[in-house]
Amino acid sequence: MKKLNSFLILAGLFLAISQNSFAQKDSSGIYKTATDFQQKKLSYAINYKTEKHRINDDFLFSAGKIKVVHEGKAYFMDKNSTYGYKSTTGEVFRFVDNKEYKILNPEASLMLYEVPNINKASKGQFRTYPVYFFSTDASSIPQALTKEKLKAAFPNNHKFHDALDENFKSDGELAAYDSFHKVYKLNRIFNNSLK
Repeated sequence: MKKLNSFLILAGLFLAISQNSFAQKDSSGIYKTATDFQQKKLSYAINYKTEKHRINDDFLFSAGKIKVVHEGKAYFMDKNSTYGYKSTTGEVFRFVDNKEYKILNPEASLMLYEVPNINKASKGQFRTYPVYFFSTDASSIPQALTKEKLKAAFPNNHKFHDALDENFKSDGELAAYDSFHKVYKLNRIFNNSLK
């Protein structure tokens, strides 16, 4: 009887943990602080597979605001006092100086960001291309993604410096994704340098 009770308790714990993980995967909402982001604590959270809400961060005349329509009610927040949000498509964004940064690797300690940049091309045409940034943790300010800035951010990690020079010929290669290992190449190299 004790074995059966122990088994039922373990099965219940496993079910609770797996349901919580699944719910976080399909959730959308606001991260009020960097700590909330690190702890995966969403405010105004929903399961976007079964519920609806709207997050609007692009107002025509109020670029510093974010609007969340949650359970039929509208809430307004300042971008400069809100860390970011997780969209209903599963993408995670962070606000810095009222600018939106898409977080490419929210689970990593060395975080990578993408920001669209619009450039006027020939014949009056505009084209959008991504500009990449990094931060050393969830709280630090994003910096341009260059080898020089990465080395400056980790001045005592000479193994990382050498790996950067060995693996990347130019700064444009730093945002490359390693589809075999399913991780950004930079994160894989950085993590290996810590071993």
